[in-house]
Amino acid sequence: MGSSVNTKTKVLYIEDNPANIKLMRDIFSEFLPYDLDCAMNAADGIELAKKEHPGLILMDINMAEMNGFEALAILLQDTAFSTTPIIAISGDAMPEQIDKALEAGFSDYVSKPFNVVELIAIIKKKLNG
Repeated sequence: MGSSVNTKTKVLYIEDNPANIKLMRDIFSEFLPYDLDCAMNAADGIELAKKEHPGLILMDINMAEMNGFEALAILLQDTAFSTTPIIAISGDAMPEQIDKALEAGFSDYVSKPFNVVELIAIIKKKLNG
C-alpha cells in the first residue's frame, strides 16, 4: 500500500462494552477501509477525539459515569467538531429515543444489535459524502 496508509480516515468508537468493541473491530477489519480507534468510556473518548480529530465518531448512548448525550454536548462545545458526524449507537430503538438523539445533535442513530450492512452503509455515507 505504500504511503496511502497514513491517509486512512480515522473513526472513533466510544463504547464501554468489550463485546461490542470486538464486534466493531471485526466489522472494520473485514469490511471498512478506515482506521478504528476505541475508547472504553466517554471521558477517554472525548480526550481521544480532541487529540486525533477523527472523521467520524460512533458513540454508545448508555455508558456508566457519562452517557452519550453528555459526551456529545461536551464535543459540540468545541467548534472543531461542528462538522464531524457523530452517530448515536444504542440498544433503545424507540422512536422518541431516536428523535431525542437527533435533536441533541447526533447526525444519525444505529440501534443494537447492529444490522451490519446498514451500519457499513451509514459509515461510508457519512465519510464519503
